[in-house]
Amino acid sequence: MHLSDLIYDGGNLGNIHCAVVIPALNPIPGVVDMIRSLLQCGIPRIIVVNDGSDASFQDTFERIAQLERCVVLTHDVNQGKGRALKTAFRYFMDHCPDLDGVVTADADGQHSVEDICTIGRRLSSAKGSILLGVRNFRNENVPLRSHLGNSVTGWLFRLLYGSRIHDTQTGLRGIPAKELAWMADLKGERFEYELNMLIQARRCQLDFTLIPIKTMYFDHNAGSHYSTVKDSTRILRILLAGFVHFPASAVGLLIMDWFCFFLLNRFAFAGFAPAGRIFASTAVARGISFLFNFAVNKKRIFSPRGNRTDEAARYYIVCFFQMMASAGLVYTVSLFWQVDASVIKIIVDFILYVISYQVQLRWVFRGSDAAGGL
Repeated sequence: MHLSDLIYDGGNLGNIHCAVVIPALNPIPGVVDMIRSLLQCGIPRIIVVNDGSDASFQDTFERIAQLERCVVLTHDVNQGKGRALKTAFRYFMDHCPDLDGVVTADADGQHSVEDICTIGRRLSSAKGSILLGVRNFRNENVPLRSHLGNSVTGWLFRLLYGSRIHDTQTGLRGIPAKELAWMADLKGERFEYELNMLIQARRCQLDFTLIPIKTMYFDHNAGSHYSTVKDSTRILRILLAGFVHFPASAVGLLIMDWFCFFLLNRFAFAGFAPAGRIFASTAVARGISFLFNFAVNKKRIFSPRGNRTDEAARYYIVCFFQMMASAGLVYTVSLFWQVDASVIKIIVDFILYVISYQVQLRWVFRGSDAAGGL
């Protein structure tokens, strides 16, 4: 990829009513020309964050600051891409109330002016949606670490959060203005912030609109400040941390449910026939834990938004079939395995819990349909 690829000569594209945010740490040559091209295309505001760049880049940032409709915000020391984005988001909320949102772009040569403007044009009509410029990682010029990293995180994101995004680390995103408040307070200081953004957006039941963009790497991606080991570790931790609350919630449910089942099975319904005792104990125990678990799952795991009544109804249906499956399997297994039914129930409910997570993710707390695109 050549520097000329960063410059778009297609003229003013019109209908762009958003700001472009560019976090920059020792930006590549040509970033000033790229910004000039964005301004020529009609971008009304460009916010550049100098995230602790070397002193040798001071002239570059001064040239940017002198451009009309540009502002340069400065971190005295490097604080990370996530922090730079949040600094820009807060500036936008304070100084750009009339714009529809922001388009984030990188300063390392990975995004063309044409693609940035495409995201910007579509942002004004993207209600309740995050626009993601996604790259084709099958191209020959894609570094192996980028291909493998995005393949793994994309697969895990779909498994754990129910949305198919094969470019989870794309820095080219269109974000509506109304979503910036919570994004400015979101955890994450470096590259893991962008993945944390997607996880929280999924919990907020926002759509992801996938828009194909050019796959560009300037000087074999030498301008990237991504640390393969450190940043990949942070990203994996963030990816799994968003999922860890469900096992905790499930364990709490299982403990409460199992303890109630044990007492009911041993004492309250001890005089019932085996089948009746197991089914009755299961029904009452699950009824006790139902409301608590629903509240925890909705608030901390899946989605604090959404219609509580509809979700509660779907959750009740899932719990009913899960309860029937639990009771039926415990009873059936107990006919062939002569151990205490409480032991069998632990094994059965663990298997059902794994299935339940996927059902709750994709149906109970589904919100809008998953990612769409062109």
